[in-house]
Amino acid sequence: MRILHIEDEVWDSGISHYALTLAGALKDKGHEVHFWGRQGSVPCVKARELGLAVEEFSHPWLTLPRLRARVKAVGVEVINGHTGSSHSLAAAVSAGLGVPVVRTRGDARPPSGSPLSRALAKRTSAFIAANSLIKTQLEGAYPGSRVELVFQGLPAPPPSPISEDRNVGIVGRLDPVKGHETLIAASGKVLAEFPSSRFLAAGSGTAERDVLLRALAAKAGLGGSFEFLGYVPSVDEFISRCRVGVVASTGSEAVSRAALEWMSHGRPVVASRVGCLPDLVEDGVTGLLVPPGEPDALADALLQLFREPGRTLAMGAKARERFGSRFCVERFVSETERIYRDLLHRLPS
Repeated sequence: MRILHIEDEVWDSGISHYALTLAGALKDKGHEVHFWGRQGSVPCVKARELGLAVEEFSHPWLTLPRLRARVKAVGVEVINGHTGSSHSLAAAVSAGLGVPVVRTRGDARPPSGSPLSRALAKRTSAFIAANSLIKTQLEGAYPGSRVELVFQGLPAPPPSPISEDRNVGIVGRLDPVKGHETLIAASGKVLAEFPSSRFLAAGSGTAERDVLLRALAAKAGLGGSFEFLGYVPSVDEFISRCRVGVVASTGSEAVSRAALEWMSHGRPVVASRVGCLPDLVEDGVTGLLVPPGEPDALADALLQLFREPGRTLAMGAKARERFGSRFCVERFVSETERIYRDLLHRLPS
């Protein structure tokens, strides 16, 4: 197939990671994959690194005739938009050309259901929801639209043994929504029972945010027990140092690369019950789900795992098994391919 992905964010995000992982894997399976995005954007840079055919734009609506001509010249068969604005652009460049439009939605905000968005939905051959909550929202906002659930998948890393050290890891930018404050507040309760525990935070943020979080950890008396490592060049290596992974987000998490990475390495995940996390983490089997923003609940979950080492190992093994069966990149691609092919078969001859 000749597939066009449009993702017009300028930064690296969960949405762009979903789009790039899918586009790269489709290319690896032999499809001709094109990627359109904002001029100079991080997604376009990464798309080139993946060997995709990249087209950059700065003012797409001013150059719409050229973009439509490009779609016809390439012979694009399916257009997949990954943001609201790229969805609108996909509908515009495909108008009258008989090319099906797919909108993948991995947004934390619910669909608006406005008259304009409902009109756009009628021009959309299928919606792909990145989690079950989004699927329910889309079905409610656009009755009668085709809505499919496709979880993001990732390549599986080589297995690594769970660390014997009581290291708790959190991966993500230092943004308030990621819940670092909750983990800092939970750490004291864990350390009171297991003083050798260590809390490791991988990810960067603004200088102000970094100073704030370090000050909170110092004020809580955590000393060297809570380390902020900043950007780490290898997430795989970081995860290998940890016994348990935490996703403490207080909101968002429409997709969660971090949770999948922990699971792929066979680590149990303690996660907030927000966004896609209840879809990913099987509570009590591959990890534990806790209410967002509640340090005591997070601490109690970590203490459960530290008190029962055998349970931690069993949960880690189940997490990797669940990843392999439900969240591997092969399943991610095959489910999306099925939707694309079905749309092409339904086109009028």
